[in-house]
Amino acid sequence: MWSCQGKAVNINRALLGKITWKKQGILSRYRHIYVCEKLPRSNLSYYAGVLTSQDDIFENGKQKLPCVSGINKRDLAYLKEGDIALIEPNGMVNIVWEANLPHNAILVTEDCNCNCLMCPQPPRKDQKYQQEINLKLIGLIDREKTYQIGISGGEPTLVGEDLFKLISLCRKKLPKAALLLLSNGRMFKELDFSKRLAEIDHPDLTVCIALYADTDREHDRIVGVKGSFYESIKGIENLALLKQKIEIRNVVQALNYRRLPQFAEFIYHNFPFVIHIAFMGLEIMGSALKNVNSVWIDPIEYITELKTAVKYLHRREMQVSIYNLQLCILPRVLWRFSRKSISLWKNVYLNECEQCDFKEECGGFFKTSGNWYSSNIRALKKLDKSNYLNI
Repeated sequence: MWSCQGKAVNINRALLGKITWKKQGILSRYRHIYVCEKLPRSNLSYYAGVLTSQDDIFENGKQKLPCVSGINKRDLAYLKEGDIALIEPNGMVNIVWEANLPHNAILVTEDCNCNCLMCPQPPRKDQKYQQEINLKLIGLIDREKTYQIGISGGEPTLVGEDLFKLISLCRKKLPKAALLLLSNGRMFKELDFSKRLAEIDHPDLTVCIALYADTDREHDRIVGVKGSFYESIKGIENLALLKQKIEIRNVVQALNYRRLPQFAEFIYHNFPFVIHIAFMGLEIMGSALKNVNSVWIDPIEYITELKTAVKYLHRREMQVSIYNLQLCILPRVLWRFSRKSISLWKNVYLNECEQCDFKEECGGFFKTSGNWYSSNIRALKKLDKSNYLNI
């Protein structure tokens, strides 16, 4: 999530509110965090909090409300009307919901029961207020403008009943929103646990399960837990038995790219019921950066295997997509499977991209990955067919 830092005053615990640059009525102020470059003379009572670039509020005693001051003006300008911010006692401001994004995610937990070699967000202990904040967040989201929500982690299923409570609240408060539950699937090996999810009867919930290989040896090596492959497989079977929608996600890396064609065959023959399969490029941060010599491969080197896998699934009428890879490294035949999947706050383009005729259609790069990108990045021109890869 996007964040910025300021100096906190009158903040003893985390607080949540909708960003507003406009004056709100007294009855709705408790839901809003007022943003301004300089504190106005008017009364700001009853707002959940205040964010400002002004940095002298401590000396003159102006501010009695929860406030974060001294925020860089460029950071302040990033905050948009309707965004939802989490303010921590140390003055850290985290945007947990961006009003102008078509897809947002709710971070359920940062804990996980796997230790994936390429995880961009390694497991760590949750804040005590995490679940309370998430439930409050649901109540602040605009129900008329929200059509899809990711429920992510860590591993969301580890919070157990709190996860089911969250999904139930989404069903009640956000009836138009489809839910994508990102999971490794291991907890669903227990049929009773899977039944609890099915009993909520959410009208549009998809469980997106990470599966990195067609063999237990390769998958377990990547996730760092022996036996996890068969637990995930059992989880998929239980969810299918209960008629839950399932997506399979595979992060392509040096450890598994060679068997992408066999992986596609494995999915088709064992899980023909899944509604979508996604092949994903690496984000080089966290554990992925720590293990970069083991997991990194220039995507141009696995295009042949990726093309074979995608075409195999597509020809069997399975829905398949490619995430996090740029158009200039994909053969033209794969472009229709490419999706703009990188969150806007960490989505960037290189200098070469400014001259490319297909920049608007391309998903760009992870800002968080630094200089870890393909050596084949180049600008494409619509009239120059020689620029297209025809592998």
